[in-house]
Amino acid sequence: MLAQGSALIDIPLAQRATKAAAQVLNGSNPSSDEGMLVRPATQAKAPMQPATPSHARPAVAFEQHRAEQLIDQLPAQPASETPIEEVVLTAAQKRATAPQDASQMQASADSSQEKIANFEANYTDDIVLDGAQYTLLVQTLERINRVQKYVGYGNFNVLSLDDTYKYGKYSARIGEFTRAEKDFLDEIFTADSSRLGFFGEKVIAKQTNVIAEKDIIKISGTGHYVFRGQSENFYSKLRTEVGESLILTSGVRNVPKQYQLFMAKTVQASGNMSRASRSLAPPGHSYHAIGDFDVGQVGAGLENFTSAFAATDEFKKLQNLGYVQIRYTADNSLGVRYEPWHIRVV
Repeated sequence: MLAQGSALIDIPLAQRATKAAAQVLNGSNPSSDEGMLVRPATQAKAPMQPATPSHARPAVAFEQHRAEQLIDQLPAQPASETPIEEVVLTAAQKRATAPQDASQMQASADSSQEKIANFEANYTDDIVLDGAQYTLLVQTLERINRVQKYVGYGNFNVLSLDDTYKYGKYSARIGEFTRAEKDFLDEIFTADSSRLGFFGEKVIAKQTNVIAEKDIIKISGTGHYVFRGQSENFYSKLRTEVGESLILTSGVRNVPKQYQLFMAKTVQASGNMSRASRSLAPPGHSYHAIGDFDVGQVGAGLENFTSAFAATDEFKKLQNLGYVQIRYTADNSLGVRYEPWHIRVV
């Protein structure tokens, strides 16, 4: 965490955390996948859907040509006129506890279904980061946010982790990822997700997964990509049969994007990683990296990421088509809240 010649930035951790999580939402399409970071004022009771098995296929190795082109344009050395200030932790900050109020913790749930139904609640058997880990979480999220701001929203969705690190190394506006930050990301990726209460399959074997430009296509008017072939054809078919009121709200997400979303949700959950995993798959477990996508109703905004979407005409048409299957049903056994907007492709 210590950087030679760096200055201590005296900004309260809670303020930094709030700002970092807000930047993930504010720096994106307000009707896009970051909508899952906002807790709805009310949650409509989700209709029960029949359980469907989870499927996976081997992750495909890709390369991201666009990112490599941008890397080539970066200066060999950081621009001295725009130095990045590192945060130097004091002993007191390292001893500080994560802002999780124990009085708000509920007793262990009787089942994973109870946790799914109350996905924003805190439970005593949840995995919660300690003070030093929480500080590192916020610091790493801040740096990831700077990468997204540097490369642009669409490019960041498909950026590889190696290229994410390169941007940090060669751009003073971002600052090089520290060893502690890299180790923290490694730990999140390699951890046993079942300890969090998430029982979905791991579909990406390596956090350095790369997505090739030739294998994806950007969907006009959405800012998102889908994979060419099965995903592209399926989305086109849905739009044709449901109508133009159906819109893509989230497509391809590579590992860094999933890190950003999962970490921002963990910040919002005051360091409760189990609670975050009930809304967002931990990095490496998201089917968005291999073909799935989210859809919503044009103009519905953040409501597309609540169970309210299940009451829309668009969702009813999806059901009536017969061939659409929802990845995370209301009675799923994976530990994930009901997601009627998540279309299973692979």
